[in-house]
Amino acid sequence: MTVFLAHDGSLNGDWIARYALHIAAGTVEQRLVVAHVEDANISGEPLHARLERLAGLGERMGVAVEVRILPMQHGVFGGLDAHLRGEAGALVVCGARAQGGRRGMLSGTISERLLRQREYDVLSIHVLQPGLLGDPKRVLLALDGDDAVTGGAAAAVPFVKPLVSGIERLDVVYVETVSHWRFAHLSDAEAGRLRHAAQAIVDRAEAVLTDEMPLDRARMDTHVRVSDDWPKQIAVEAGRYRSGLTLLEMPPLHSRGLSFSHPVESLMRNAPSDVAVYRKAGRS
Repeated sequence: MTVFLAHDGSLNGDWIARYALHIAAGTVEQRLVVAHVEDANISGEPLHARLERLAGLGERMGVAVEVRILPMQHGVFGGLDAHLRGEAGALVVCGARAQGGRRGMLSGTISERLLRQREYDVLSIHVLQPGLLGDPKRVLLALDGDDAVTGGAAAAVPFVKPLVSGIERLDVVYVETVSHWRFAHLSDAEAGRLRHAAQAIVDRAEAVLTDEMPLDRARMDTHVRVSDDWPKQIAVEAGRYRSGLTLLEMPPLHSRGLSFSHPVESLMRNAPSDVAVYRKAGRS
């Protein structure tokens, strides 16, 4: 597996690069390819100096950094996508907007378009705490839905496994989401049944993670919740467990793109720390 960093030449790109370096350091190759598509936003000496600092940081971490300056092909995304499609087993690290505003964190970005692709693994990160330096010690993996085991948990492995050696605690949280009306009228008995069913799912997810990664159960805990507001509940759990990074699988994207109220956008706006969404190659 080769780790690629889609770097736009910005300070936010440098924050994302810290995560990419730690992921690359945890792979067999210990190699990071920095891909930058030439545009008018940054070039020349400022870009060269930024990439030189990144290469120096990689050297200190034992990661070989290779910089590739790519031409546009019908825009920045086209240049990146054309290059990545020729790289077997690529894991692409990219960033969300540092400040979303009414545009949102991912909506309309190059990262959103990369997440739509099925030919390579993609991890898009919104960095809220650059002081973590891309090395969070406490990580929360958020799961939901019927596909939480074969999808969310299993698909998370390529993104979590390279970071495992530095993770002190992994909290796996499964949220059973119900309608507002049902939640308001939920009896204790029904809530108990929902939590019991959810616990069976999260137990299977835990088994998948421990089978696929060198992570003992002493560093992992599982939790189930019933809620009528999935992103709000995950943000609460991230604060409760003091997670430096919250990970979740990107839900299937509709052709019209992400709305401002999309759960991922809502979570990125309200989470107390960094949030990363992933999409495994081949996942619909």
